[in-house]
Amino acid sequence: MNLDKELKIYMQTIRFLDDSTDDYFYLYDMANDRLYFTEKICEKYPITLEKEGIPFSEWMKIVYAKDRNRLQQEIQSVANGNRETHYMEYRLIDKGGNRVWVYCRGTVLKESNEDSGFLIGSVSEVIMRRVVDSLTGLWNGEKFKEDMDRYLKEDKGYLMILGVDNFKNINVKNGRDFGNNLLKMVSMVLEEQADSYTRLYRMDGDCFAVNFPHKTRKNVEDFYNSVKKELENYCTASAGAVAYADGEDTGFLYQYAENALDRAKREGKNMLVFFSSEDYQKSLDWIELQDELKESVRNHFEGFSLRYQPQIEGKNFQIYGAEALLRYQSPTKGLISPMKFIPILEQNGLICEVGNWVLKTAVEQCVKWRKVLKDFHINVNISYVQLCQSNITEKVLDILKEAGIPGDALTLEVTESMELQDYTYFNKIFYEWKRHGIRIAIDDFGTGYSSLGYLKSIDVDETKIDRCFVSRIYCNNYNYRLLSNIIKLAHSAQIQVCCEGVETEEELIALQKLNPDLLQGFLFAKPYTKEEFEKVYIYKECAEYQARVEREKNFHQMKAIENPYFTDENEKDEIVNIVECMDEVIYVSDIDTYELYYMNPAGRKLTGVYNYKECKCYEVLHGKNKPCEYCNNGKLKSEKIHTWELDNLFLKRHFVIRDKLIPWHGKMARLEIAMDISSTKGI
Repeated sequence: MNLDKELKIYMQTIRFLDDSTDDYFYLYDMANDRLYFTEKICEKYPITLEKEGIPFSEWMKIVYAKDRNRLQQEIQSVANGNRETHYMEYRLIDKGGNRVWVYCRGTVLKESNEDSGFLIGSVSEVIMRRVVDSLTGLWNGEKFKEDMDRYLKEDKGYLMILGVDNFKNINVKNGRDFGNNLLKMVSMVLEEQADSYTRLYRMDGDCFAVNFPHKTRKNVEDFYNSVKKELENYCTASAGAVAYADGEDTGFLYQYAENALDRAKREGKNMLVFFSSEDYQKSLDWIELQDELKESVRNHFEGFSLRYQPQIEGKNFQIYGAEALLRYQSPTKGLISPMKFIPILEQNGLICEVGNWVLKTAVEQCVKWRKVLKDFHINVNISYVQLCQSNITEKVLDILKEAGIPGDALTLEVTESMELQDYTYFNKIFYEWKRHGIRIAIDDFGTGYSSLGYLKSIDVDETKIDRCFVSRIYCNNYNYRLLSNIIKLAHSAQIQVCCEGVETEEELIALQKLNPDLLQGFLFAKPYTKEEFEKVYIYKECAEYQARVEREKNFHQMKAIENPYFTDENEKDEIVNIVECMDEVIYVSDIDTYELYYMNPAGRKLTGVYNYKECKCYEVLHGKNKPCEYCNNGKLKSEKIHTWELDNLFLKRHFVIRDKLIPWHGKMARLEIAMDISSTKGI
């Protein structure tokens, strides 16, 4: 058939089809590199048609720059005879400068003896509208699902999910139009940084998906950092990424990337985090625990229970009351830490129902115990979420009234936090409770937001000093002075002080001179079940009760021992300064456990161990993993100095040593002064 005649027949067919569809039909003469369209395409796209067709290079001018290379390779493959069909998605630039996704398809028509022929097909916008996001012009979620099945077959690659930080707040502050324009700008930045093989999608809301087929982790990191830099003057964006190899299917892969994105937002935002199976398992555990907690609440708080930790009067070690502590026993995971389940209860609002149950159970128990211990007091924690309930004031008072207990038997503990900064609102609630005798305590004082500000701004009756101030206070002069000032300040404002986390006799002895009103910690008792508590504090005939009484006698005896360290402050400082300046190695250690209590600078410099607390003397001074075979702890006396020499092979020094027993925070300890005489021995 004559070529011109054949071309004429094809063009008649194209014109007929053009009139019956919204697609643009084309004919590409591969032998002569001429591309034919009808005039319809000129209405939307900046192209000028000629009777003899246009060169393919003219068509390439209206193809989006980043898609040209892929299209050129595709057409070349067809022209070389490697393929009989053409299917491709790419973008055109219309007369308004907008990028328009099109789906181009075609079939080769040629005689068997011809090297090349015609490619006939269509360019469709309609097909693509289903899979293109109308706001940003990127692929949408539906297209993402279609593509992922293909990408998961790749040997390597990554999926990244990117989200604009605080986008909801941006919309609220600036309006939805501003937010939409921001999303458009983010999409433009993503396109600018993406190469021709990187696929971009706009998912729900402010989330974008980015596919990186055949790319490395480094490629993903570089892409994110480039995007982050371009956006820094407008917004921040967090991202989570996962390797194709980690996903079982599209759903799981997206889930994994989202999990990484969530972690990025939790850990500070404006960062890229890669998927971790360990973190993902933690998230699953969190969800499972949340479901269990919901079910427990529905089943009349099944699995929840209370433990009661005694509060002891600081002056006479008598029982003052107890703090009611919430516990949860999971049917699948066993006992769960409050640090895990309470935040979940607060996040999903269940803390309100559970908190009411805790308060009701605790005050009912208090009523029973007050029949034996007349002035017994109960402390109950109340969450910020509970305090925000509109009826919380009446709810608490109703529970007290129903139980038949006076308000002065109850202290409600709130944890200091930024959320409590609305002082006027919370003081109004507290005032109403205090009118009925209820006391207000600040829990974990000193660890939260602006501790001293709470004493000034919130009308509290009690501060509970956190364990971090009490721990090893006998050997931390700074903490001792700080705690002393806190207690004095609280007492001057007529605020009661409870020191939490008292765990050792040494801590108790050190605290006695500071005069806290109440003490709480494992030294006195762990949190008990109500049955255990009754055996120790209620029923005198129980062996546990008698053992507790005997233990309290020991506390009184410990109180009588003078603490040599915490004497007059000025005197103490002078003694410490003298010891710190001496060239001899001086240390104090526990007779039984060998734990180092103190080592002067000369000792720290010689051993190279500056953080010696909780280390053993035989580890630091002799390089051994067990007590020295020549240890003389059993020979030492308080009234006599034991003098001896030692060739220390570990430190490579020869010492003249003087040892004796000294009182150290209520117990006897080893004092050693070692003089280095290596020079006289030629060492």
